[in-house]
Amino acid sequence: MSKLDLNIEPNQFKTILVGVDESEQGYFALVNAVHQAREDDSKLVIATILEMGDLSTIEAMSLTAVKAKRVEYEENLKRYREFALSKGVKDVQTVFEDGSKAGDILVHEIAPEVQADLIIVGAHSREGFWDSLGSQATYVSRHARVSVMVARQLYRH
Repeated sequence: MSKLDLNIEPNQFKTILVGVDESEQGYFALVNAVHQAREDDSKLVIATILEMGDLSTIEAMSLTAVKAKRVEYEENLKRYREFALSKGVKDVQTVFEDGSKAGDILVHEIAPEVQADLIIVGAHSREGFWDSLGSQATYVSRHARVSVMVARQLYRH
């Protein structure tokens, strides 16, 4: 049996990527990412992905509705960036993407592009792209090549 080396230092992350949607768990992921970025003095990349599957059939067929949703998401990203800066994070970048699978885009496109060494996602949400009771978070944790934090806000009954 080998001895545990208690002199190991924890990771100090350089670039944290957080996937945010319009849900309570998405906001909780953002708050945790801001905390970790401040703690490690790291760059924070806030990503939102517009999945066409999130839109109703009528919305998806309407160019005006798609454009309105894009504007809404981009405005939200600006608010998230301002929030992170107001909490003391010095380097904040935002990324907006369209696609069919948010987890896949985070892991295989955005994370390598921004050189993330930590990805933070919310556990699940009732709406938005982290649906299906955490299936996107599960995908990210299984397929990411870097550390992953699944932020879960505890609900007290």
